[in-house]
Amino acid sequence: MKTKSFYIYGAFFMIFVAACFLWMLRNNTFAEKATHIDYRDKDIEKRLGFTLEEYVKTKSIINLQLNGNGKYNDSILNLFQLEIQKIMKVEDANKGIHLKFSRKTTYENVIRSFQICKIEDCSTYIPDDYDLWVFPYYK
Repeated sequence: MKTKSFYIYGAFFMIFVAACFLWMLRNNTFAEKATHIDYRDKDIEKRLGFTLEEYVKTKSIINLQLNGNGKYNDSILNLFQLEIQKIMKVEDANKGIHLKFSRKTTYENVIRSFQICKIEDCSTYIPDDYDLWVFPYYK
């Protein structure tokens, strides 16, 4: 009699796992987004034939700087998000944002800047030392 209860629980568990897996497939949980995070690599620059500085010279860049002050950094990060939204709205591939971190910038603000890029579906962002280069729209 007790062995049959294990069959019921086992069947319920298998149906539950299958339903969860189907739900994840339906909601594209396993889909890969088009976000591309580059890291500065001299080998890649040699292979591409241009450096990050040369690439940035071809773009119209908005410069923003975090300084470690809490309220100021919050306003800069809000401005950062608004600028990304503006670039995405006009679909201008020639604009980019240069977010510069200071040594006093908290780790929380660095992570928040990456989260903003992810939330706004930026196509490319490149961390380089104390800088974050963001190119939100790509044709």
